[in-house]
Amino acid sequence: MTPLTIATLNTRGCRMALRRSQVLSFLREGGYSVIFLQETHMDLTAEDSWRLEWGDRVYFSHSTIRQAGVATLFSPDLRPKVLGVAETVPGRLLHLRVRIEGLVVNLVNVYAPTSGPEQLQFYQQASAFLSTLDSHECLVLGVDFYTTLEERDRLRS
Repeated sequence: MTPLTIATLNTRGCRMALRRSQVLSFLREGGYSVIFLQETHMDLTAEDSWRLEWGDRVYFSHSTIRQAGVATLFSPDLRPKVLGVAETVPGRLLHLRVRIEGLVVNLVNVYAPTSGPEQLQFYQQASAFLSTLDSHECLVLGVDFYTTLEERDRLRS
């Protein structure tokens, strides 16, 4: 099997053309096979621009243009057979079930909420969803848990 290179990135919003161009340029240079993006801040109207710049190998789950949103992208060189796509929690948890060179892989893109009560409910939903996946199939998580271990990690520059 061809090795997969996987990246996960919190974009802090990439709806605007300049930011989208910067993110996509960075990702192209990295040569990644599968890319999980979190905090995309996009809606349905931005999808055409993304597909024009990246190609048709991109899948979205939107929230609003001000919060959340995830996207999963495949490099132009990787042509998995997509067996299913599910927005388990819109804008927060996107599941793609794909076949790559005969191997079934569950790709789960996760962006957790920021507030404690929302996080608890979300993690319960995510846990319930993950328990439904076939344990004999591969699982790849691209996650921003939105959790920090130390106070200094919460400071924004």
